[in-house]
Amino acid sequence: MAAVVRVMHLAFESPVVFADPFAEKLTTPVWRMISKSRLCYLLGTKLIYPALNPIRRQVLARARYAEDQLEKAVSAGTDQYVIIGAGLDAFALRRPDLARAMDIYELDHPASQRAKQVRLKQLSLNLPPRHYFIPVDFEKKTVGAALAASSFDRSRPAFFSWLGTVHYLSEQAVYTTLESIAGLAHPGSEIVLDYAVSEAYWAAPELKMAKKLKRFTSRRGEVMVSMFDPVSFPETVSRFGYALLENLSLGDQAKRYFTHPDGSPMQMPGSYFAHFRLIKNRTDGHIL
Repeated sequence: MAAVVRVMHLAFESPVVFADPFAEKLTTPVWRMISKSRLCYLLGTKLIYPALNPIRRQVLARARYAEDQLEKAVSAGTDQYVIIGAGLDAFALRRPDLARAMDIYELDHPASQRAKQVRLKQLSLNLPPRHYFIPVDFEKKTVGAALAASSFDRSRPAFFSWLGTVHYLSEQAVYTTLESIAGLAHPGSEIVLDYAVSEAYWAAPELKMAKKLKRFTSRRGEVMVSMFDPVSFPETVSRFGYALLENLSLGDQAKRYFTHPDGSPMQMPGSYFAHFRLIKNRTDGHIL
């Protein structure tokens, strides 16, 4: 669904916040037909699911935000990129300017990765030589354990993106993942993730939208289970050796990426974007 959102955005919306020309190719034939149809776009966004338009915006905004921060990290010397729950992400194809000089690790469920690899082969799309698929069942293995069994170099800083996943994991699973990364990554590594905030921080229109979103995802087998307090969440994460660089609120997301023609911010759903830097490795105790 995230790929379909990117296809429709590039085809029918302006200004373009996040351009992914490969999303259309990686989706299935049926979804390619639907996502390229202006009629389907109008029916979905104006008639059938207008309440989910803020969710679509956030899917785009979180991808743009992560890559904005990645570019800064690369400029500072980072040359390893870990995409957790990569799905149909096409970074290695979209951004040859960055991909040529990086080790890219895509982590996802084995079945998801097999489907993606078949599609890439069908399209004769070649990934850069330093691109690696790391199959991992997140219910059975941590991110740290999966990377430890790969060519990932723990002596060099890395950038991690973890998007569209935290909502569907328990709080314990989220913290376990962050702790496992802290036990493997080199100090100076960074991570960007999006997380749902507690309903106490939501306005009435957002609560109504959240209920619709929960019903929408639950019917598709993905139940939203975790919400975090945007004040205490960074404090808890810091115990694993991270320092908070930014905790982008709903209003700040809209101001940065989605505003009306008059400059007023558009509505965004109840997820923050968090950007952390690892300053102390839990294994060797090294402090940046």
